[in-house]
Amino acid sequence: MQARRRGRNCPHDLVKLAKKYSPVLVKGFSSGNVAVVDKRSWLEVCDRKHRYGANLRAYYKEWKRYEGPKPGFWEWLDDETIEVEGVPRTKLESETVLYCDKTQRQKFALGFHGGMLVTTADMAPVDTGDDGWIFVLRDGVLYGSEKVTTQVPRIHHTSLSGGECVQTAGMMVVSNGTLNIIYPHSGHYRPSENEVLVLLRFLQAHGIVLSDVLVDVQRIQKVSRERTNNAKVKKLENAHFWNGQQALDFLELKDFVWHSDLFADLERTVAQRELQHLAEAEQQQLMLALALPPSSLSECVCGNDVDMTDDVDEDPLAGHPPSLCF
Repeated sequence: MQARRRGRNCPHDLVKLAKKYSPVLVKGFSSGNVAVVDKRSWLEVCDRKHRYGANLRAYYKEWKRYEGPKPGFWEWLDDETIEVEGVPRTKLESETVLYCDKTQRQKFALGFHGGMLVTTADMAPVDTGDDGWIFVLRDGVLYGSEKVTTQVPRIHHTSLSGGECVQTAGMMVVSNGTLNIIYPHSGHYRPSENEVLVLLRFLQAHGIVLSDVLVDVQRIQKVSRERTNNAKVKKLENAHFWNGQQALDFLELKDFVWHSDLFADLERTVAQRELQHLAEAEQQQLMLALALPPSSLSECVCGNDVDMTDDVDEDPLAGHPPSLCF
């Protein structure tokens, strides 16, 4: 029995769900590109016009509020008289995202020469400036570009992949071909530890000296983000750096431990204790319920610490027939 990594959903379950909505979302998964676009961006990928995901989600929430019979979301959205407060129709229609196909993405392809990052098209050294570039790794090819959010079309991580699966994604700072900083940040792909490991292995195999590269391990090390005026500081302003070799060694060791079943017995013991504790708690609730008047029974069984009206995160496309996505 292999210990299951905590905090990670089974990628195959996510792929099964994504496949119902668009074949684009799962394209490349079977060939090793295991990072699927985050659910919150599925609307943007499925939309023929690739309108900005945040705006589409605002309209989707409005559509969900409608009670009674109603058309499917995309048919409802085609009614240009519909507007959502805070996101006027003009904003929805004008803010689009670039989505490249296999041929179009080649202009963003990057390569390596003598331990330096270069553009594949003309072998010029990459220079991102202090703000860095976004990148995706797909089928063993690195694609990078400046992130564009103030012009149309916008350029995001999904622009470089066309919304398809990737090996990993993030941001990088490169000076005259020298890779200086890696931020494993992507709202569209939300890279896991395993995907950071894939990236570091890839870079090392292509001649990058990882000990000279800083890697933000804030999420990997579970370092809490600082707060200012009760709001979390931006990730880039709250980075926790290790050098790339240290990060690679840590992730390699952690990967070895998980795959060697060293924690399998511990996981089983913890699971058994949790089940035993749950059974004892249910037995105590039942005994308490039997000792109280019938009117108190439902309160005892449900418990006072459960709010049945609590909001839960919904599948952003819940209730959509697969045919509604493209």
